[in-house]
Amino acid sequence: MKWQIARLLKESTKKINIEEDIDFSDAVKRNPDIRSMTKIKVTGVGTVFTTERRMAFDLTIKGEMTLACALTLDDVNYPFQATLAPAFVWDSERHDELSEDYLVKDTIELASAIWQEIFIQIPLRVIKDGAYEELASKGIEVLSEEEVKEEAKNQIDPRFAALEGLKFED
Repeated sequence: MKWQIARLLKESTKKINIEEDIDFSDAVKRNPDIRSMTKIKVTGVGTVFTTERRMAFDLTIKGEMTLACALTLDDVNYPFQATLAPAFVWDSERHDELSEDYLVKDTIELASAIWQEIFIQIPLRVIKDGAYEELASKGIEVLSEEEVKEEAKNQIDPRFAALEGLKFED
C-alpha cells in the first residue's frame, strides 16, 4: 500500500478507495507476543488535499491474532477491529512537530501506520475460556486479588511474630 506523491499530483487523484488484505507475517515474527496473525482486512478512503500538500485516510482494520494464554500458555485467538485516521504531509514547512501527521518525502506508505495500530490492539493479557477449570483439574488453585488480600490480613508477618507475646501497660 504505497503511493508515489508525484503520481498522485500528476493524475489529480482526489480520493482513493481502499479495500485490501495485508500480510504482516514478517512483523509478527519479530514480535514475541503474537504467535500468528491472519491477513488484515483494510477498508476505507484516502483523500488528497493538494493545496495543503497532505493526504488523509479514514480506515477500518479487521483481523485476528493468536496470543498466549496468561495462565496456561495455550493459543488464544483474539479478534480485533479498529479505526484509524493517519495523515501524511509532504511539505516540511506545513508539518507541525506536535501533530500526529507523518512527514514523508516521495512515497506514502500506509503499512507502518496500520502496524502501529495493530500493535496498540495487543492486550496486556488474555485468558482462554476454561483456563481456570483446566488449572483446577491439575490441582492448581488460582486466587483472586480479594482472596490474596484477605489471607494477608489474617497472617502475622513472621518478622513481628515475636512481638505478639509482649504486652504493653499504660
